[in-house]
Amino acid sequence: MPSTSIDTFFACIIIVTAALIATASLASTMQTSINTTQNINKESYLKAISDHIVTNPGAPLNWGSIGVMPTDFGLAASPSTIPYELDLDKISRLNELNNYSLSYFDMMNSSRLSNIALGITVSQIMSINIAQSSNSTIGSETSFNFAILTSINSEPVSTSLHCYVIANNYLNEITNTTSDIGLGYLTIQIPSPSTDNAFFVVFARSSFDNRITSYAIYNFASSAQETTPNNEVLSLSPLNYSVSLSTNSSGLDIQSGYLFSYGYQHNIGNVENSNQYSIPKILDNSPFIIIIYGTINETSFQQWIAYPQIPLKAGSSFENSEQNVFNYIVTVNNVLYKLNISLGDVPQ
Repeated sequence: MPSTSIDTFFACIIIVTAALIATASLASTMQTSINTTQNINKESYLKAISDHIVTNPGAPLNWGSIGVMPTDFGLAASPSTIPYELDLDKISRLNELNNYSLSYFDMMNSSRLSNIALGITVSQIMSINIAQSSNSTIGSETSFNFAILTSINSEPVSTSLHCYVIANNYLNEITNTTSDIGLGYLTIQIPSPSTDNAFFVVFARSSFDNRITSYAIYNFASSAQETTPNNEVLSLSPLNYSVSLSTNSSGLDIQSGYLFSYGYQHNIGNVENSNQYSIPKILDNSPFIIIIYGTINETSFQQWIAYPQIPLKAGSSFENSEQNVFNYIVTVNNVLYKLNISLGDVPQ
């Protein structure tokens, strides 16, 4: 073959090879673009679902407070004057401890997400850690020394503290502060016979925003901080500014109860009927802590519940499945909280 023909032949091979490489590169670029577009579209779609749950009050508009199953799932307060304001009863009904709680089936059915997993968590913005350092008994009283640590996202924060010690019909208030390193110290006294049946309720309010107000509970019976109540004797379910009581225990005698917030305490001893107490509508940028006390078989007991029932975790656990998380700062009863909406993968 003449050299000119050989040169032409190899030139054609080079051109064809380059074209094939360019085509492959273009196909790869197009596929990447398609995949990216699909991901963007999926994220936008899931974000729209999440936003709808947070900003939509659902139907009926007051499904949280009237105790019925919603036909349309939404957590927003109605009416609302501020963005991302959630209804405290709708939030409380996501907590499995509440007798009026929604099942996962009810949540999925009313949100019309039968093919997409849904999970919801709500938590306090500020964390409070209670640690008992020492105690001593003199006469009929026992003194306890505590260190209180307050932080936001693991960073220390200065706060004002308003605390209550409750042991049956014994009640005492203590105030203090935590420093710039988030640390404060408190000493409390309790009648010695009541120390095994006492609660220490700590409210902390941020120095830079009074809507950041958190609570923590220390149970002297277990000498430990509690994040959820122990419902062995009595179960409390707050809804629509009343708290219902349920128990499987015999020999139960309810004596009275208290409502606590950062700035107020109120005796809620008025009984509407045999298993329900009214909750006053106290205006305070604070979660409420309700404590009911009495005896069971002549042994003293106390039971607490938060209103709204936060922290909470509802819905899917997303074990071995894709989880797309959307984060919000929301307001519930004039207090700021962290809300996470988790959604599963979109069916293909």
